[in-house]
Parts: sequence; C-alpha cells; structure tokens
Amino acid sequence: MNANIDNEDERQQAQFEQQEQQAAVNHLKIFTVLGKKIEFPLRNRKKIDELIKEFLDKLEMDVHALICNYSDDDDYGLVGFDVDPYRGLDSDRDTEMEVETAIRFFPNVLSRKGGLFGEYPIQCLLHLHREDQRWYGNMKAVSFITLLARLAIELGLFEEQDRGGLLCQDIYSDKGNNALENLMHCDYPTQLGREYNVHVDDKYLHVLIQLRRMGLLKKEDIQMYDLVIQLCSQTWYFAEKQFRFLVEWDPSVLIEPNRFGNLPIVHVARSTKFYSSIREFQLVFEYGIRYFPKKKGINILFHKNTHGSTPFQYACTTFRCDEVMKIVEETLARYSDTPLNVIEALLSAAIDENSHLDCVYFLLRREPDVLVTLLSQSQSQTSATSTAAASNNNSNINYDENYESILATNKLNSTVTERKRKREL
Repeated sequence: MNANIDNEDERQQAQFEQQEQQAAVNHLKIFTVLGKKIEFPLRNRKKIDELIKEFLDKLEMDVHALICNYSDDDDYGLVGFDVDPYRGLDSDRDTEMEVETAIRFFPNVLSRKGGLFGEYPIQCLLHLHREDQRWYGNMKAVSFITLLARLAIELGLFEEQDRGGLLCQDIYSDKGNNALENLMHCDYPTQLGREYNVHVDDKYLHVLIQLRRMGLLKKEDIQMYDLVIQLCSQTWYFAEKQFRFLVEWDPSVLIEPNRFGNLPIVHVARSTKFYSSIREFQLVFEYGIRYFPKKKGINILFHKNTHGSTPFQYACTTFRCDEVMKIVEETLARYSDTPLNVIEALLSAAIDENSHLDCVYFLLRREPDVLVTLLSQSQSQTSATSTAAASNNNSNINYDENYESILATNKLNSTVTERKRKREL
C-alpha cells in the first residue's frame, strides 16, 4: 500500500513539473510576441491589444476578488481544517510581498467595494461568512489588514481621517462598526472550542500591536470606539490578551464611563453571556485596583448605570455574593502596599451622584471608625475656617478644599441618619 502511495506522489510531482515547464514555454512565447507585435499584420495587432486589455481587466478583477473573498460555504476555514472552498487571501500561502506587488499594479482595488454586502476590501479580511449566516474569524486573512491600510494611505485612496479605510464603517453590522471595532469581536460559538478563540485573541492582538507601531491605532481610539467595553461585552469568550494590551496602554478607560454611562466592569458582571465566569469580573476589578488603588478603583464596583444598577449588584446576581466579596477582599489584600484611602474613597462616594450608597456602607463596614475621624476633622476644619474668616477683613480666602470636605461629611452624616431612620420606621 505504501508503494502505491509513493508511486502516486511521484506521478503528481512529475505532472506538476511538466505543467511548470509548459507554463514557462508559454510565458516566453508571450513575451516574444509582444516584443515583435509591430511586425504582425494589422488584424493580429488589434487582436493582441484586445487580448491585453481583457487580460489586465480580468487580472484586476481577480486581485479584487482575492482580497474581498470571505465566503466559505463548506467549512469554517479554521486552523487545522481543510478549506478548499475558500479562495481568499491566505497568510499560509500568500506573502505580503506578493500581495503588495499585485496591489501596486492595480491600486484602485483597495477603494472598490466588494464582498457579499459591498464592503471595502480591508473590511473583508476579518471574518468568514457561512451558509448558516454566522460570522467566524478569518485567521488566514486578518494579518493583511496592516498591509492594506499602509498601501491605501501611501496611495491616497481614502480621506486622511479614514486611516486607509480602517475607520470606514461597515454596512453589515447593526452598529456600523469600523475595522478597529471589529477586531474586538473575537469570540465565536463554543462548539469551535476555547482553543480556537485563544488563537483568534493571539492573531487579533498581533494586528493591534502592529497598528499601534504604525500610528494607525491611537490611544484616544480606545475610549472613542469603546474598544475595551466591546471586549467585555462579547458573548462566547473574553479576549484577555487584548484586554490587557488596551488597559495597560490607557488605564483610565476603567474609571471613565462611556457616552452611555457604562464602565467596562459592568459588562463582565452581568449574566448576559452564554458562559458566566467570575474570572473575567475578577480580572477587570483587579486592574482597577492596580492602577487606582487609593479610591477610584473601589468605586468602579458601585458606579450606577443608566438603570441605577451597579457592577457589584450585577455580580452578586450572576455569581454568589460571598464569592464576589471574597474576590474583592483578596484583591484589596494583594495591593496592600498601596492601601485604600478609606476617607478619600468615602468622601468621593458621598459627593458623586453616580456612586451608589452601597459604596458608603461597604467602606464603613470595613473601617467603622472612619466616621468618627471624619466628624472630628470636620469640626476642626469648621472651627479653623471660622476663625480665619473672622480675623481677616479680606473675604477672598481660598478654603474650597475644606468646604468640599465639610459638605461631603455633612452629606454622609445626613444620608446615614436618614437611612437609619427609615429602617427604624
């Protein structure tokens, strides 16, 4: 049986070599004909011109189809799968030099829409589309995004603000995402396996790193396009490597609400996924405490969204409350080198209208003596401010910080008193 296989391989190899030799002969003949075209009769010269135009037109169409092809009717086009039906770009087969050569001969293919829904070629590189109407990561083509963006910018094929087509919105997404936003959508159904999603995370992260080095991914894009929030909102898989990359570049994204009033942590706390793992909640909270250990890190747990709910409340509903509390305490203990400033955190929670009262009670339960300290400081500051004001005829004394602290303490006292009164009733 092995002998038969060896003979078949030898036969195919011989056939391939014969085809290559014949192709070389044909190429040489074509070059010779073109070199002597002027010596042909008029009718033949016209036919040569027609055939050259047809050849160039068809080749340009094929280059465009190569870049825009993401239809895969018979298979997923995943790593380890046979993808014979797939005819698009393939990083295992096509080199960047080869693709660049083809595009430089026909540069307009980058600004000509194609695909199933009329997208730009750069938008076609991220996904595979199957007959089941689902989208899957195109691991064979995604690495060419940086090449297409660079060439489009160099050749001036898009407006400057479009960054080579990266920021052009697609039309097959309900939200009209651009390529940067679609790079956040790297989770796919669980039947593909966690290993596949990890591979997608790696591939997409590599593209993000390249785009950053080229200046095509900017720090302000992270918040402008809700990139971290989109990562945290995925249904099947949490792309941890991409999350770390973006947050370590701009930690402020963890504490600054987006235009809808949401923080990233709320999306990993809600039970809106097909999986529910407290690991993602733990990671996002840990990063909040790592970068904002004094007060803002703890406050993200109790930030109210537009519905008045907090990540802490969602997490206690999705997971068990004792599990959530254990993670919170363990995380705070790990970063004890820069301990939580309970007084500042308490005052901040009391002043901030978007901070839930749960934050106040959480902090008071951890350090109940802090209220006595606050009252003592408030009385001392009030006395000092009154004395300074009485002894100085000039009313332009700057006591804003003391005044804010007094207001916060008074608000805290009245809030706690009112809540106790309601409970007694």
